[in-house]
Amino acid sequence: MRIGLIARADSRGLGIQTKAFHDNMAPAKTLVVDCPSIAPLPLRNDWYPAATWTRIPNAVDINTFLDDIDVVYTAETGYTPLLWDIAEKRGVRTVLHANFEFLNRDDRPTQWLAPSLWRISEWPEGTIHLPVPVEVNRFPETDLPDRATNLLHIVGRPTIDRGKDLHRNGTLDFLQALQYVTGKATVTVRCQAENYVTALMANHAVVIPDNIDLRIVHSDIENYWDAYTGQHALILPRRFGGLCLPANEAIAAGIPAIMTDIDPNNTWLPREWLMPAYQTGAIRAKQFVDVYQADPIGLAVKLEQVISDADWYADAKRTARQLRYRMSWDTLKPYYQEVLAG
Repeated sequence: MRIGLIARADSRGLGIQTKAFHDNMAPAKTLVVDCPSIAPLPLRNDWYPAATWTRIPNAVDINTFLDDIDVVYTAETGYTPLLWDIAEKRGVRTVLHANFEFLNRDDRPTQWLAPSLWRISEWPEGTIHLPVPVEVNRFPETDLPDRATNLLHIVGRPTIDRGKDLHRNGTLDFLQALQYVTGKATVTVRCQAENYVTALMANHAVVIPDNIDLRIVHSDIENYWDAYTGQHALILPRRFGGLCLPANEAIAAGIPAIMTDIDPNNTWLPREWLMPAYQTGAIRAKQFVDVYQADPIGLAVKLEQVISDADWYADAKRTARQLRYRMSWDTLKPYYQEVLAG
C-alpha cells in the first residue's frame, strides 16, 4: 500500500499531527500545504525530505500527487474539493481525519475518521473512531518527584471568534484560580502569541501570589516534546471538546493532564484528573459547539490536591504511564494500516 500524505509544516496542531503520521507511517509521497496566515509560525523545511510544497493545491498539484499512490491521508481538511473529485475518478482512496468543530459536510472523502467519540452520532454515516497516537519514543523515561510542584499550561495559538477571545484552553480560568492557591509551585505558561498572556492578566486584573513562581514563555518551540521536560502535570481547563494534542502529549510524557469534566475528556481520562465545569454558551466554527468554564475556586482546590497530595500524584503518575502505551503508535499503527487499506 502506497500512502500519500497531505501535511502542514509548522508547530500548530495540524503540523504536529501530520509530522507524527509522516514519521510513523512512512508515506510514499508527501504534499505540504503552506496555507496563507495572518500570523504565520516558522516553517520547518527539514520535516519532510523530498516533499512537494504548494500554497493552495490546484488540479495539477493534485494529479501529480496522486500518481502511483493507493490512498491519501489528510487531517481536518482536504484543502480543495478537487482532491475528492480527482481521487475518486482515479480510484484512489481518501481518508480524512477531521475535527468535529471544523467538520465540513461538503467534503467527500472515501472514509471519515473521528479522533474522539465526542458527538460521534452527528458525524457522516460510516465514520470510524480512530484516536491520534502519541509518540512515546520522543519522551525519555524520567523519575518524577513525590509531588507535582512544576505545573504546565499550554495556550498554543489563541482562539478568536468574531473578535472575542475564547481562551480555548481555559487560560483565564487557570490564571484566576492561581490567585486562590496557597501551596508553592512553579507554573510555566506557554503561548505562541507574543504578549498575549501578560495582556490577558492585565485586562482581568489577575495578581499572582508570591507562593506561585509564574514563568510565561511567549515563543514557538522547535520540538514540541521539549515543552514537557521537567514538568510534573499539565493543567488544561479546556472550554470545549474535540481533539486536544497537549493532553495527548502530556500522557506521552507520563504526566497527568488535569482537564474539565466535559465530553470527551470524561470518556477517557480518569475521573480523579477532572475538575467541575459549567456551560456558559456556544460558538460556531463549522458546527455549533458548547462552551464551558471551570470555576476558579473549584480549580484552585484541584490544584492544591495536585501540588500537595503525594498519594494522589503517585496514582496519577502510574495511570499516565499505563495510558501512554495504550495510545502509542506501536499500539495504534495496525489500526491505521487497516483503515487506510480499506
